[in-house]
Amino acid sequence: MFKLGRTSAWSAPRRMRRLAIAGIALLLAGIVAGTVVAAPHHGSDRPTRPALVGAYAGYRNVHGVDAISRLVGRPVGQAMDFFDGTTWSAALASVPLIVPAWNRTGYRMTWGIPMLPESGATLTSGAAGAYDTEFATIAKYLVAHHQGGSIIRLGWEFNGYWFPWSAARCPPCFVDYWRRIVTTMRSVPGARFQFTWNPTIGEYGFPPTAAYPGDAFVDLIGLDVYDNVAGGADPAQRWRHLVGEPYGLNWFTGFARAHHRPITLPEWGLGFPPDGGGDDPYFISHMAEFINSRPTVVSALYWNYGTSTLQDEPWSSAAFVHGFAH
Repeated sequence: MFKLGRTSAWSAPRRMRRLAIAGIALLLAGIVAGTVVAAPHHGSDRPTRPALVGAYAGYRNVHGVDAISRLVGRPVGQAMDFFDGTTWSAALASVPLIVPAWNRTGYRMTWGIPMLPESGATLTSGAAGAYDTEFATIAKYLVAHHQGGSIIRLGWEFNGYWFPWSAARCPPCFVDYWRRIVTTMRSVPGARFQFTWNPTIGEYGFPPTAAYPGDAFVDLIGLDVYDNVAGGADPAQRWRHLVGEPYGLNWFTGFARAHHRPITLPEWGLGFPPDGGGDDPYFISHMAEFINSRPTVVSALYWNYGTSTLQDEPWSSAAFVHGFAH
């Protein structure tokens, strides 16, 4: 989620706690075996693909992602971290602080790179080339430090209103700036980045399709999905809403299919109060089914942080194990 005004993804992570969940997982097996609304059920012997699963656990929190591997009993393959978004100088300074921590892990990385700092920059200026140097510098560092094939997450949740790069302010400006960043970063020798276009789930008064940069500038289609549904519906109702709402999961898979692009889930998790968070194994098990049943998924990163931390929610933790440990 990582909205301005919420707990910063750069702040210290919450202390991770290990839970004894084997008995809970056995009990849960009969509870979570319902039909998935958005995906066909392929049976309990369906193979999972743990190399595509990973997590965000906080700033440079390698051990927090490792804990997900311990939770499911086998290595996960991916992780995510963010570069600082307060100022351009802070963004550039954060790159050599963060990248080396992950280079020793073997995780395939998704890097959240802010399109704009918190103040003093605009989409229009970016589209005109004012920040080319910053993105070229980041790309050169990544290529030089074994991250030339990583996933680049630009302008995440652009259909919302909480980030300075909100596309609602000027969709053509967002599109032009996105294309310029992608062109700049791809031009660095050795770059093999994959760029994921990543709205958040739901309708915020602005259709994300109005800010699609075009297939030539997008490698992956992403969506952030949290168990946040206003009104406090029961778990099955919440899931049906997430699947069928405007710009929900059904739209997401259809849009990616129409553009012949693989899909990513750069953030998914239990969510944030008052309309999300809390122990919900129904959501976790149905998201696992959604991920496991789609061969076009290339990355699924659980937001194991704050109110979404699995180790704080025993039934959801057990559902995660049941969904991804096979």
